[in-house]
Amino acid sequence: MSIRKYIAYLRTAETGSITRTASELGYTQSAVSKMIADLESEWQVRLLTRSRAGIELTSEGLALLPSIRAVVKEYNDLGFAVSELHGQQAGFLRIGCFTSMSTSVLPNILKAFHLEYPNIRIQLINGEYEDIAGWLRRGTVDCGFLTLPAPSEFETRFLLRDSFVAILPEGHPMASAPCYPIARLSEDDFVKLNERPDYELDRFLDAQEEKPRVVYEATNDFALLAMVECGLGVSIVHDLILYPRHYRVVRLPLNITQFRDVGIAVKRDVLPSSITKLFVDHVLKWERQLANFQEL
Repeated sequence: MSIRKYIAYLRTAETGSITRTASELGYTQSAVSKMIADLESEWQVRLLTRSRAGIELTSEGLALLPSIRAVVKEYNDLGFAVSELHGQQAGFLRIGCFTSMSTSVLPNILKAFHLEYPNIRIQLINGEYEDIAGWLRRGTVDCGFLTLPAPSEFETRFLLRDSFVAILPEGHPMASAPCYPIARLSEDDFVKLNERPDYELDRFLDAQEEKPRVVYEATNDFALLAMVECGLGVSIVHDLILYPRHYRVVRLPLNITQFRDVGIAVKRDVLPSSITKLFVDHVLKWERQLANFQEL
């Protein structure tokens, strides 16, 4: 049995899409469909059901998935071991990450990892916390960055603490203050991120007596930063999104401390691949530096 058929079925199960699997593996959609059909024919079971809403795994497909995943993992680990014998350490790694992490400290981590393992190809997939958790559950990514504490199904390691901070235009009256008082939110025009609900920020603001006077809404972090930079209002953001400093805004700590802890996660009941272990170990070497990520 060709390992390619196992890989095609596994990636289809993980991504939920034959189209995406075909694009990722470099096949046509019909080739992926045929490989899965060949498995179904040989095993005399139905692995997938197809509808306008997409594909779903049958009960038989779900039952066989752990064994197929184990075979593919052993195959990938064998390939990595062979590449190590040739001094190449080649392979593929998929990482799930949220925007403020992927645009701040992660590029430095990836750069150092690439210098040490130049033949390992990396796919970085951006999403919100719930997206990343879902990708980890389905095996769409090998590891991911989450806020802590994470669900018990994930094995996590702490990396950094990220605080909420206020951002102001450079000419704002509070620009030289030691901190931004939450009580002032009702006085300043406020720019709110409205792409997806930021539950951490929403919970924090809902708990305050003074509510922000929302005048503008932005659909992504970088639009929000640009709007504050040009003087449209103030905002509150995760400190990570400000690094490296690309925008001319004033960063002030809040007079009420609010933070999130960030860690790296893998699925607890799935033995990580050799490459995943390498990357997680590499990230953990940065833990002390990440404690002061503003200086990176």
